[in-house]
Amino acid sequence: MPSATLATPMPATAARDQLVRYWLPPLLTGIVAFFILVAVGDTPVIRSGGMALVIVGVALGLRRMGAMLCSIAGLILLMIPAFWAQSGGQFGDFATVVIALIVAFGAMVVLSLALRRPTFGLGIGIVVFAGLFWSQIGTPQSLRLGGFVVGWLMFLIIDMLLMTNPHPSDSAPLIMRLQGIETGKAREDGSYPAQPYHTLGILLLYAVGILNDASLVFLAPTVILSLALTKNRLPRWYWLAMAILVLIGLRGFAVDYLQLRDYQFLIEKWRDADRWFDVSQIIVRQFSPVGIALSILGLSRLARWYPVLGIVTMFGYGAYFMFGLVYVGPYRAILMMPLFIIQITWMTYAIFAIGEWSKKTLPQLSPYVSWVVYGLYGLIPLQMLLNITNVVN
Repeated sequence: MPSATLATPMPATAARDQLVRYWLPPLLTGIVAFFILVAVGDTPVIRSGGMALVIVGVALGLRRMGAMLCSIAGLILLMIPAFWAQSGGQFGDFATVVIALIVAFGAMVVLSLALRRPTFGLGIGIVVFAGLFWSQIGTPQSLRLGGFVVGWLMFLIIDMLLMTNPHPSDSAPLIMRLQGIETGKAREDGSYPAQPYHTLGILLLYAVGILNDASLVFLAPTVILSLALTKNRLPRWYWLAMAILVLIGLRGFAVDYLQLRDYQFLIEKWRDADRWFDVSQIIVRQFSPVGIALSILGLSRLARWYPVLGIVTMFGYGAYFMFGLVYVGPYRAILMMPLFIIQITWMTYAIFAIGEWSKKTLPQLSPYVSWVVYGLYGLIPLQMLLNITNVVN
């Protein structure tokens, strides 16, 4: 099969206009998701906004595959049963979470502009959010906040790994060219170092996720491995902070899931064949056998052309598959959301690879043949929406 590297659009005359074009498809996908949640899912506005932000983060992570594919992937996530199950309901603590995020973001922007030190402003934003979060909410174990953290964590991890471990035929990292700023010279192998918005953003989001729900400790191997494989030399304080977060997560996991809850983790369950079948059925129910076949193809191509990203996603997938095997309690499918996001990433890359292959096989029909492939992929969320609205049984 021909190579399928992640193509990037040609730079426009104005970097600002091109940056808008880069962000616009994920944002529009989030807006569409918001209205679907409100109109079809009868979901409160604040909750719909929070869930739509998850879709934006996932679509951004896949933006380099093209505007159409990232939007389709976001809508697939919106309509899988585990994500859609969080629609509807009444207002809750998630509104306070959104307010805390807005206040923290405002403090970060003001201080960054006033002091001209974005890193310091981000640090203050973390402190402000942590204070508001802890004082007003405590540890609510919000499933939607957990989804928000995972969605945006995956965007930062994917963007960081594609920048620091590119395929030899990739052009300069798109986000760097769009920002129109110098972010450092390329290394000898053509890669670029991870940027502060990667490393500090990952630290912030993971801190929020661990404070919200200690089960996110299952994502620790993926986060740490992705940081280690960037080839950046991170300061000792960063690794110390990450170690503290992991320890907090392990302690919270022991208290919340192993001691004080009605549900629990039974390690010996991984040996039970019925559990393997059950977890596999959960995954099939989200994506259908077609989605499973696409994800297998996508992983095989990703491991070939972007091996570091393939390794990191396999670690995350394996961790949450194990989670599904040993967790005995409610919301199991929802708590496996990182696995579903990774699976959508593999599926979408498979379609991208098929589209690139079809253009090279039928150059006289390029790019229309790839649009047909993408259009067929778009039938998946459409079918899901029809099922949700009971038009098709």
